[in-house]
Amino acid sequence: MLKCDGLKNLMFSLSMGSIICTAEFYHNPGVELMYNLNVVGVDSISFGLRRRALPEESIRVFEPVFIRQSPGNEATLIDTGNGIIKIFYINRPRTADKMMSIASHDNGITWNYPEMEFSLPGEAYYANNLVKGINGELHCVFHIWGKGDNGYNGRHLDLYYCRNESNGDGWTKPKKIYDGYVGSIRGFIHLINNRLLLAFARAVPSRNQKPAGNVQDFGWNEIISMYSDDLGETWFSSENGINIPVESTQVTRYGGVEPEIIELNDKRVWMLIRTNKGSLYESFSENYGITWLPPRPTHFFSSDSPADLLRLSDGRIVILWSGNQRWDDDRSYANGGREVLHAAISSDDGVSWKGYREVLISPSGHFVIKRDIGTAYPSAIETNEGKVLFVSGQAEERAVVMFDPDWLQKTSARDNFKEGLVQWTLFGADTATGISPLPSGEKGSALLITKSVSNRNHDTEVIWNFPMSQKGILVINVLRNRGSKGINIALTDHFSVSYDTLASEKGVFSFSAGSEKDAEKTKNLRIRIKWDCLTGKALAYIDNKLLCGLDFRRISVEGLNYLRMGIPGSEPDPMGYFIKSVKLIPLK
Repeated sequence: MLKCDGLKNLMFSLSMGSIICTAEFYHNPGVELMYNLNVVGVDSISFGLRRRALPEESIRVFEPVFIRQSPGNEATLIDTGNGIIKIFYINRPRTADKMMSIASHDNGITWNYPEMEFSLPGEAYYANNLVKGINGELHCVFHIWGKGDNGYNGRHLDLYYCRNESNGDGWTKPKKIYDGYVGSIRGFIHLINNRLLLAFARAVPSRNQKPAGNVQDFGWNEIISMYSDDLGETWFSSENGINIPVESTQVTRYGGVEPEIIELNDKRVWMLIRTNKGSLYESFSENYGITWLPPRPTHFFSSDSPADLLRLSDGRIVILWSGNQRWDDDRSYANGGREVLHAAISSDDGVSWKGYREVLISPSGHFVIKRDIGTAYPSAIETNEGKVLFVSGQAEERAVVMFDPDWLQKTSARDNFKEGLVQWTLFGADTATGISPLPSGEKGSALLITKSVSNRNHDTEVIWNFPMSQKGILVINVLRNRGSKGINIALTDHFSVSYDTLASEKGVFSFSAGSEKDAEKTKNLRIRIKWDCLTGKALAYIDNKLLCGLDFRRISVEGLNYLRMGIPGSEPDPMGYFIKSVKLIPLK
């Protein structure tokens, strides 16, 4: 039985076969309580990073671990100082009239009950962002619903600002700093020259409707920045905006939105921009946000989702983003999906990157409801133990996750399924029947791949993410069952859902191994794939015999980081094959 002073609301729900308990409290100042009520058991999630057990001490965390569910959508994580980490969020979907927070005193492992930070001057959506000033004060921005002619079809999300001084005086009265429709607020930083810099997308009323004829469509948003040199007392707007043409075949026509910003070592400000064009775009300011250079595409594959940038204490930069694409549905949710959140790390101020690893995976693979869902909207900090702690996700994907940034520096990887499917994304793929005991005469268990009659034309696949590599060797040990229809293998440089029927075809290269005439008996196969992104070529071997040479279908600038395996053709294959182990060997 749960009993506590200040209990406001207690809700129970069934999800993925387990009970999730969510509680909302108003903190009783006289009682110090810690909780993790809404943590789901690690064995109850069907797949993904949430299966990794959480160590008792955060210092032992290396690979990503799920800590708990986030208290709200588009929440902001911030280190307030004195060993206190807080997650700020709007009390939505209830009255949405308060800025709330939960706090951790042990580097993010356990969390206090929610507290109200301050009342809002109206009804909010979800977006908020905070930055810590050089004197320890907290600066907060959020938006409030309104009406007017400077928004989107008469609707406003006006932008507000307030501050909490480090001397304990509490929050200042929120004041409006922009009147209009403002999207999610991702880019808010304190520059080394003590300037507060805020970047966001604003609605342009004259562009609410798609232009007629051959007029270029920039969507209904324009990105601008605002800055304050007096700790938020007065604000000024940038001298120019940033406009990105929309991809006209897509459902959304937001244009460039939800920018993230970071200050580089050469004092330029780097902006990463969400688009519906299949990649993040970037822009730079050489005068602390007063003006911005024309935007250009980056090499980061991305769905229509925002990124987050984090400067570590040792100077490295971590990026979190949704490196997802969907090839068989041009009008898919978020133009590529938000099923997976990725992370990469740079030791040279963003010139080159390592990792490209999955750090959060959705517990549901089929998004049929058109609403804000998925693993997107990350907000990250570095703990005083040097770990990356982030909050991200919407709806059932809301999560607090921790990992060691050195994990992103790893160049090799392997899996033999002794820890289950923790490294694989399946999303209920029909071909993947899960971990099964190996046939008689073989020891252990492995991942069994089959194809049923009902799903024979969908060619769903199992997916393994490994460190991004320009040159490497992938070794796959397979046990092919008698009567198997063969093995389909693709390597690529981004995530696509298991049931994307064109994902392998749109991969960097793909091939099939084995045929029905070779499947008269059960047989162990050792498949070895060697590639070089500089030459654009790959070689595939089976049991040290060359199977085929492969030319890349397209240039892969950053390298390869995904293996997809399924069954070729459209015939059902009830026998299939086992994946016993996989291993990446990096090459210089």
